[in-house]
Amino acid sequence: MFDDETDEDLVDTRTSKVSRFALLSAISRLGRSFRGVALPLFIVFIGFDEAFYGIMVAAAGYAQAAFLFPAGHLSDKKGRGVSIFVGGFISGTALFLLPFFNEMHMILILYAITGLGSGFMRTSVSTLLADYTERGEERTKSYGYTTTIAILTGVAGSFAAGYIIDPQFFQWIDFDLLRYIIVFGVMGSLRIATGITGLLTERWLKEHEEIEISDPAELENPLPDSPENDAKTATLFGIGRIMMGFSSGLVVPYLILWIDTAFTPAPVAIGGIRAVSSLTLATGTLAVGITSEKVGKIKMITLLYILAPILMFGMVNSPILLMCAAFYVSRMAVANMARPARSSLLMEQLSAQRRGKSVAVTSIMWSVPRQTGTLLGALVMGLFGGIVTFGRLFFPIALVLYPISVIPAYIAVRRNERLRRTHQIESEDVT
Repeated sequence: MFDDETDEDLVDTRTSKVSRFALLSAISRLGRSFRGVALPLFIVFIGFDEAFYGIMVAAAGYAQAAFLFPAGHLSDKKGRGVSIFVGGFISGTALFLLPFFNEMHMILILYAITGLGSGFMRTSVSTLLADYTERGEERTKSYGYTTTIAILTGVAGSFAAGYIIDPQFFQWIDFDLLRYIIVFGVMGSLRIATGITGLLTERWLKEHEEIEISDPAELENPLPDSPENDAKTATLFGIGRIMMGFSSGLVVPYLILWIDTAFTPAPVAIGGIRAVSSLTLATGTLAVGITSEKVGKIKMITLLYILAPILMFGMVNSPILLMCAAFYVSRMAVANMARPARSSLLMEQLSAQRRGKSVAVTSIMWSVPRQTGTLLGALVMGLFGGIVTFGRLFFPIALVLYPISVIPAYIAVRRNERLRRTHQIESEDVT
């Protein structure tokens, strides 16, 4: 009887844990889903072109990269929740101010500040979940569940942003800039709410320490606790992230602008495309989170990434908006639904004591090339006759790097498997 009650309490606690992770991820994703629709349309609204949009996104990315390592250090020393709170407050404040300026330099500075805040949040949300889940199936499923719920929540943000911005709706808002002020106000509020939720989530987890599984000694087959090994693992994963970062930077920030320029749909249609994309991605993410331990995380990631350039070729060569939207939705799904497997794979290869700094290293190795790709695209697309021609020529080619980027991660995993076996044999010899 007592054991049954203990088991039930443990299940309830673990369910509460996943629910809190899901709430944190959902609030964070909701804010980003507003940004995906509102930001490119806002730049066009105030009279700037696609090149400036690319430069602005790159500036935020470089600011994020510059603060990722200090943020990872803060996260390891003071707690994940503190880092999330600091980042949410910084980003939220900058987003509140952004629509009140139309000068190029002020917009660049303010959006770069949002990137600075994202640097504090980026490493801490994922590592918080990793700190309080077991290596293997539980962690991968937890990433799958929380990411799926977050993506589904993001559907509301995409639709809401499209409806608020589109002048066909809410016609009592007769001042177009007010529409953007409302949207950016919501985005800023959600960033600050993410920070508060992150702080409260970590406090709750610390009050329920019986669920913490962050000590490597508790793992059935742990890696040796070695800063040198963590550095090598982070470097190998980071090499793959360099390739993927540059590739995605050259493509992903421009996809909505490409569709808008090629087919000129209404803002509400763009919001609808993003929303359908989120629904498809949510379904795929849940499936990957549940099945990738059985299929194999490396194999699952590779198969999905092989499809990305093929679907991108279909998107940029579609003759009508409906076909283009179908390829866009499919491409976004296969490229992003691998996230639970990818995140779980990285976290299980790192020791918990240095997880924040190690993830910061891989994030920097992703973020700097991504912004470089975005900046390069902004600078050269005019040479190819604009964003439409540039996309048709380079988007599919760039995404070929996606499946290639898995190779360094595969090398890191195989290397750590050998270290685990050696460490286990040495431990048995000692006993």
